[in-house]
Amino acid sequence: MGFIRRKLSGRFPLLGRFGDIAIVGGTALRFASRQGLISDEMAKKFGAASSPGGSSVSASELALAAAAAYRLATKARAKRSS
Repeated sequence: MGFIRRKLSGRFPLLGRFGDIAIVGGTALRFASRQGLISDEMAKKFGAASSPGGSSVSASELALAAAAAYRLATKARAKRSS
């Protein structure tokens, strides 16, 4: 699977970056909605699905968002240093 990801991300690097931004943004919206920082109407306006009603973030959501944020940060740091 890693070979496929490297091949696709090499051909379409912008697609991977948009995907990472979407993952991090979606998780941030769901977290803010669960914590009551924004209303459900505001979250729906930004395209988030309806609130699941739980108050905690699942481990899989946290892992996906952390990996995507790490990839975005390393790309930004590499771009800044060159």
